[in-house]
Amino acid sequence: MRVLNELLEEIENPAEVARRLDITRNAVYGWINEKRRHPSNEHALEMLKILNSENERKFKEILVEELQIFQRLVFNF
Repeated sequence: MRVLNELLEEIENPAEVARRLDITRNAVYGWINEKRRHPSNEHALEMLKILNSENERKFKEILVEELQIFQRLVFNF
């Protein structure tokens, strides 16, 4: 969901996010408004690609943070 939030900050329009993902606006609004709804892996990957093209720095920041979380989980396992 962090990717979606960052993407919405960059694009500032849920309808434009939906257009770029080739999905309905309702799907994007559902992800935003309903805590139990999440993008599919396919849509998450597409959002990452879009975020990378819009703001490479933010894209890399998210990936590094996610890797650090994964690393901590592995070390604690």
